[in-house]
Amino acid sequence: MFLPRFLVKMAANNAVLNRLEQKGAEADQVIEYLKQQVALLKEKAILQASLREEKKLRVENAKLKKEIEGLKQELIQAEIRNGVKQVAVPPGTTISAASFSDDVPQPAAVAPSPASKDQIKGEDEEKKKKEKAEKKGEKKEKKQQPATGSSDIKPVDVSRLDLRVGCIITAEKHPDADTLYVEEVDVGEASRRTVVSGLVKHVPLDQMQNRMAILLCNLKPAKMRGVVSQAMVMCASSPEKVEILAPPPGAVPGDRITFEGFPGDPEKELNPKKKIWEQIQPDLHTNDQCVATYKGVPFEVKGKGVCRAETMANSGIK
Repeated sequence: MFLPRFLVKMAANNAVLNRLEQKGAEADQVIEYLKQQVALLKEKAILQASLREEKKLRVENAKLKKEIEGLKQELIQAEIRNGVKQVAVPPGTTISAASFSDDVPQPAAVAPSPASKDQIKGEDEEKKKKEKAEKKGEKKEKKQQPATGSSDIKPVDVSRLDLRVGCIITAEKHPDADTLYVEEVDVGEASRRTVVSGLVKHVPLDQMQNRMAILLCNLKPAKMRGVVSQAMVMCASSPEKVEILAPPPGAVPGDRITFEGFPGDPEKELNPKKKIWEQIQPDLHTNDQCVATYKGVPFEVKGKGVCRAETMANSGIK
């Protein structure tokens, strides 16, 4: 009697452990998704803060320029009162001491009187104020330079992604996770890549063998339950269903996925800190004909056709 009870108890414990492991894998995926959402919110907050700071600096810079002009006018008036003749200089003209002839008589040195000393002191103070205001203006301009120069940075769009046609040569279940497959994938390189995908619940194992797919090849390699994943299988996705995107007939491993109107070479490896994938992914969808698109532009293999999901229309892609 004791042995059968013990065996029944062990079987029940094994079933509980399997369920806990499955729940753990699902929790990992949820946590990763939440991390991505938090990172996106942080990026948006930083962008809004930088725009507010830029606007504030522009206002302060305009005030400083106005103050500088006022100080210049005060200095000119002080010089006129002290008998200094004002000479208009055309824009872009530089004046040096060498441009004056040696024959021009120079004014004789006059010993300064007490009154002139006060005037000179006042002029010095005016000049110091002017110089200080100009320096402040230069500092504000320098602070604004990174913001104005940001237009030269390469835009964050789908051209930054290295999307290629690949062939899943073999797939097997992950030794330490029931919801993950470990695949060997040919993406047109000298050696195959190892890819880990959470597709066990959505695609039977026999349908993963020797299957054509679309892969994102420039994500930073990441370890998933002890196995390093070197790319990501692109899928149409909804909470209820997932389908692997298929390339057009005639496509071969290594063919590049292109997007009309978004030229440019992809990054060698996406920097996780810049969250480039996280910014692009929300604009990836299938249309009403199941064609994979970025902002409405199809995933295309030049001369061969477009990529699509089998049945999932108007779904997200990730």
